[in-house]
Amino acid sequence: MSSTFGGLNILSRSLSAQQASLDTVGHNIANAGTDGYSRQRVNLVVATPAGEVYGRTANHSGSGVTVASITRARDTFTDRQLWKESATLGYSETSSEALSRIEGVFSEPSDTGVQTVLNQFWTAWSTLATNASDSGARTAVAQRGVAVVNAIQHAGQQLKDTVENINSSIALDVKNINQITSSIDTLNKQIAFTEVGGKDHANDLRDSRDLLVDQLSKLVNISVQEDSDGKYTILSGEDNTLTLVDPDGYTELDVTTTGTAFGYEVTQVIVAGDSSEVNFTNGEVSALIDSRDSDKSGIAAYMTNLEAISHFLLEDFNAVHNAGYGTNDDTGVDFFVMDGGVDYSDGGWIDALVVNSDITDSTAGLALIAAKTEAGSDNNASGDNAILLGNCLKTDKSTILGDISLDSFYSAMIGTLGVQSQDAIRLNTNQQTVIDQLSNLRASVSGVSLDEEMTDMIRFQKGYNASARVLTAMDEMLDKLINSTGTVGR
Repeated sequence: MSSTFGGLNILSRSLSAQQASLDTVGHNIANAGTDGYSRQRVNLVVATPAGEVYGRTANHSGSGVTVASITRARDTFTDRQLWKESATLGYSETSSEALSRIEGVFSEPSDTGVQTVLNQFWTAWSTLATNASDSGARTAVAQRGVAVVNAIQHAGQQLKDTVENINSSIALDVKNINQITSSIDTLNKQIAFTEVGGKDHANDLRDSRDLLVDQLSKLVNISVQEDSDGKYTILSGEDNTLTLVDPDGYTELDVTTTGTAFGYEVTQVIVAGDSSEVNFTNGEVSALIDSRDSDKSGIAAYMTNLEAISHFLLEDFNAVHNAGYGTNDDTGVDFFVMDGGVDYSDGGWIDALVVNSDITDSTAGLALIAAKTEAGSDNNASGDNAILLGNCLKTDKSTILGDISLDSFYSAMIGTLGVQSQDAIRLNTNQQTVIDQLSNLRASVSGVSLDEEMTDMIRFQKGYNASARVLTAMDEMLDKLINSTGTVGR
């Protein structure tokens, strides 16, 4: 048989449970627009006082309701899928942006691109071939040669400037990674402390931690594991061999710089206090490194192509020019030279490439342009070698360029760049669709629906009001029992 005051205990628990439910509804509504917030629910269960055992009596009235826990709505499987795909999205976005920058360097097709400058250089030689003794045509050849050098060097410098931007972005990303992993480590400890004993749930702290993991997953590839204390272990790097966060702390990253054969420095990611290089396999940081260093689609590949063009001009084009004769019958003259007389067999040809100053420094130097194939004043109007030099630019195959002509080499390079850029845009678009689908799936589980919360608010409010009405009725009963009984016979 229940106590006389047992009903008060039941209603007291009911009021507390309904109040907790209303408070949670208010918390959900207040955070409906908060990034990373997961809706929370109060789990109500039948109250069973400690030590009570249900017996065989038929008049057991129960003990009411109590709050078992307040938990957040979260799908771990969707989270892990989203973190994996976010790294791919970060990679595709960054790769697409980098290729767009490279396309901007070459500006093809346009009136100012390298292809246009090469075509104008070829046209100048074709014009000279019709009258090799014309000073105007010779001046045009010299100036168009200077324009070719300027265009190649300008493109090379823009690529180097892009490398500097990439290096700065890598350093900034590493700083962000350290801040994120440090914060996750702090939250790991706070969550474990709050949930010790397994009774409380650190819902808001867990949301904050998962939001940080969302941010981290876009920067680098990660694998997340959770232990029995609720602490995350986050692995990254090649084959997940790098521990970014574990139950005991986090790993701080750093950057170091090294030189390259192209004359610029590159930033590499290392573990702080350790010279070993970290190789990420996905994410924004990996895309930045690949966009800079890849020998197929990175800046290094296009620097190599510009080096090959410069090498071609210094060797193959010069070989044809050396075999010809100027109007003064001089032969063996280089049209292009290395500034300072550097031996071009060692590379680094872009920055040092110049038109021979003996040709450009004076009007008399124009006579050194080898437009004819034979010596003799009678041949000064002959432009046979100018024709050969034009063919060298347009049709002659070169082993330096991979057994194709300069014109074909450059066209193939620009075509490849265009395909790579379009492919990156396509992959980015497809990956964004995947992320949107996963984000919608997560929102369907964890997102706050104002309509649903308003329905719950009405339900819990009515439950609270009903409990209060019953409590009022019991209060009147007890008042009658205590204050109005036992007065007979006084």
